[in-house]
Amino acid sequence: NFRVQKVAAVVPSVDPGTYSTTQSVALSCATTGADIYYTTDGSEPTIAGGTKYSSAISVAATATIKAIAVKNGMLPSDVLVAAYTISA
Repeated sequence: NFRVQKVAAVVPSVDPGTYSTTQSVALSCATTGADIYYTTDGSEPTIAGGTKYSSAISVAATATIKAIAVKNGMLPSDVLVAAYTISA
């Protein structure tokens, strides 16, 4: 009765919402050894079509971060969809 485990969801350090200044958004995943891939153009994040996360993402203009976490031998996490509105 083997069930493939799923990678934990990606969690942003800054809650989605409206801000008046540039936000630095760090992404984390509770699954040890998982890699995070993200997009900021609204496309679905994939290993082939996303950017591998390495440091906080600077959100200086309105953007939606979509991210997944992946690890060999496990199912990918659910897709994080975090919309940020920057209004000066």
